[in-house]
Amino acid sequence: MIVLGIDSASVSCSAAVVKYGKPPIESYGSFKNNGLTHSQTLLPMIAEVIEKAKIDAKDIDLIAITKGPGSFTGLRIGMATAKGIAAPFNTPCVCVSTLEAIAKTASNSHEGILCAVMDARCKQVYNAVFECKNGEITRLCDDRAISIADLEKELKTYDKPITLCGDGFKVCEDNFTDLKYTVADEQFRYPQGIEVCYLGKKYKDTAVSADIIIPTYLRLPQASRELIKKRGTLK
Repeated sequence: MIVLGIDSASVSCSAAVVKYGKPPIESYGSFKNNGLTHSQTLLPMIAEVIEKAKIDAKDIDLIAITKGPGSFTGLRIGMATAKGIAAPFNTPCVCVSTLEAIAKTASNSHEGILCAVMDARCKQVYNAVFECKNGEITRLCDDRAISIADLEKELKTYDKPITLCGDGFKVCEDNFTDLKYTVADEQFRYPQGIEVCYLGKKYKDTAVSADIIIPTYLRLPQASRELIKKRGTLK
């Protein structure tokens, strides 16, 4: 099975091709966190990993794409790109949680409680908590938007080492008061395309046609929230 993994949901951007079959597994990844917009970087990265893997787009058996939460623009770029690659060949697609991809990446070097966080603004983060043991992660809660204060209070109930991972680590550092934690090493802090491929293969039974995949935002865009609040229907 050949899997293409795509992530453009956060500040970083990544793509990978993984060839699953007889060991050893072949993997080809590309990652950027250089401030350029994903509309400029994602397609060249995909072209790069496809060329390194010596395949054509028609050879891809499955496309795995991070569905969110994350940047509204980034998610739309990723989804549109996946649809464009899949459509000519009817390639099935699997949508995976951005937060789970973050935790899976962090699991390569960290054990215990993995707290995946993405900055959601207004002293909130998109978050999911996982436990990692021997490199395998177990989800402890659903993806959610949560206040940083409530997250800190919850994390204090765990009796295992806590590692923050994801682009929301800094806003947590700035607002946590007395929680003991570490931050994932930079090379394991952001979602990697190879781990998106892994999750796509894991959840391959949920694969669907590219024309029906949609992002998961968890909450409305800020502009919509402000409009609703102005109308008195959002607290």
